[in-house]
Amino acid sequence: MAIPDEKIEEVRTAVDLVEVAEDYVQLKQSGSRYMGLCPFHNEDTPSFSVDPDQNLYYCFGCQNGGDAFKFVQEIEGVGFLESVRMLADRYGVPLPEEETDPDAANEREAVLHALRFAARFFYRQLTQSDRGRPALDYLRRRGFTPQTIKQFGLGYAPDEWDALLTVAEEEQIDRETLEKAGLIIERNDGSGYYDRYRGRIIFPIFSHIGKVLAFAGRILDPDDERDQPKYINSPETEVYHKKEVLYGLHQAKQAIRKTDEVLLVEGYTDVISLSQAGVGNVVASSGTALTEQQIGTLDRYAKRAVMLYDADEAGERAALRGMERVLEAGLGAYAVELPAGNDPDEYVQEHGGDAFSDYVQEHRQDLPSFAYQRARRNGVLETPEDRVEVQREIIESVARIPDPNLRREYVAHTSDVTGVPDSDLFRMLEEEREQMERRAQRRRKREQKRQQRQAEEDASPSGEQAAPPDRNGASPPPPNSTTGKTASGPALLPEERVLFRLMLENGRRMVSLVLGHMALDEFSEGAPRDFARAFAEMYEDGTVRPQQILNGEHGEALQQLGASVMMDEHEASEHWAQKEDISVPHLNDRPYEAARSAMKFLKMDRVDEAIEAVRERMYQASQQGADEEVQRLQQKMMSLQELRKGIKRGEFLED
Repeated sequence: MAIPDEKIEEVRTAVDLVEVAEDYVQLKQSGSRYMGLCPFHNEDTPSFSVDPDQNLYYCFGCQNGGDAFKFVQEIEGVGFLESVRMLADRYGVPLPEEETDPDAANEREAVLHALRFAARFFYRQLTQSDRGRPALDYLRRRGFTPQTIKQFGLGYAPDEWDALLTVAEEEQIDRETLEKAGLIIERNDGSGYYDRYRGRIIFPIFSHIGKVLAFAGRILDPDDERDQPKYINSPETEVYHKKEVLYGLHQAKQAIRKTDEVLLVEGYTDVISLSQAGVGNVVASSGTALTEQQIGTLDRYAKRAVMLYDADEAGERAALRGMERVLEAGLGAYAVELPAGNDPDEYVQEHGGDAFSDYVQEHRQDLPSFAYQRARRNGVLETPEDRVEVQREIIESVARIPDPNLRREYVAHTSDVTGVPDSDLFRMLEEEREQMERRAQRRRKREQKRQQRQAEEDASPSGEQAAPPDRNGASPPPPNSTTGKTASGPALLPEERVLFRLMLENGRRMVSLVLGHMALDEFSEGAPRDFARAFAEMYEDGTVRPQQILNGEHGEALQQLGASVMMDEHEASEHWAQKEDISVPHLNDRPYEAARSAMKFLKMDRVDEAIEAVRERMYQASQQGADEEVQRLQQKMMSLQELRKGIKRGEFLED
């Protein structure tokens, strides 16, 4: 069953696209809009723009644009219905339970629905049932408040073989979907399925925008740990990839943005205890070494990462490798060792959040200090050869820092730490950078050869290589197809941009003015002409609703084109008016005057194209000695020039 239109509009009204986009992009206000690096393609200069008034986004680099639903669809790889559900969950807009029937959604959406259902089931078992009382008492003894339990969605899986399976099937969630979600396991004898989580406290693992992706189940009775693992975790699924997810990020992201810093710990309870104690900017890597994907996610929110590590060799190695990867991503990196025998949960329970924050601030070490102290503690600074090797290892890590200014600062600091002149260290740095470049060149050559071999294998019998499919599995349209999209986006003239924006903003009267004086074939072929045709069809139907285009009801190509025309790449600063007494013009100050001017220039463009075509034909005819054809074309040229003069005088508007 489809979600009713009125509910979709309720969600659309509730959404703040700036807030949604900031889950993926660091945005800075620029005039009335927000700008940042595009999440859809790699770039160094911000070209991704969000208009909070229109609730639209557009990238001037890759021409991706649309509304909040389109943004979530694109960046999360989900369908329209799931994007509505995700935003409804986020903004507290209730959707009738039956409208989330996974039978109406694709496989990914069905899995997400099953996980969401399971999280609610586990939470109710913990907080509203007698079966969950022992687990709830345990969490309370650990100091977790009801608010914290709700914030992190903690739950309890009944100690039964099929408690979840039974209620899920009653809600028409099929076994295949439950298995794909990692919630049930097939019996060895093939006689059926049983619940993965039984008799355990449940920790839901959320995405950064609050979708339930997986679970971790902790044993409740410590005596059972001799026979069972302390934790059982969800397997990799369609929606859960462990190396990409950080536990607690959904709850921590605002605090991380506020402090520009993220604390990285190991355990789920570490995150929860610290958060409850007021240390909100904390996440866990869920038992894995910190990965490049996780660091890439953190880069959207933080400028610095602080790793809290165990005081053993394995913990030190993990912290050092994590700092190297963080520095390589362009973030600041630090490490902190807690007092022996303490993990973050224990420390904050005993000393409180303020004392924990003070300790972290006082005991943090950057990479040169951490690495050199670790080497001294491990006794590897006894010989000149050892000392040079440690210096070289530190410089190898520093060489990965992308910012040359930051590299220079780290070399100077390494000099202070090691007592080695910075000139010697800079020489080592240059040698390492040269080796890095040579390695990169070899990788690029190998990749080029691999791509060339792949292209030859993928080539069709005619020798043409098939276009790669898009993220949804569909092949892209060929360049210059009717969608009007090429590698550089829709071919759109400035005058068309003005006219389309005016029609979007002013509705029926503007559509009547523009399309009453412009023929469809006067608009550029492809998406621009389709855009004008959509307005013409709405006008003929008697209901002009420009928002339908921006909502994607007339197709993705027109939605993106609509988003692009609603965004100005360069916006006049309001400070001109406030400080310099300079009037800042706006398109809608005189919309009909702007429309008449744009129509005039667009018509003149088309006449100029026709004149140029006739001129070319006249040249060819004269070269061939076709005098009669030349005379006929001269007459046509004169007619076109007269037409141009009339357009310039605005005669086409005199009706």
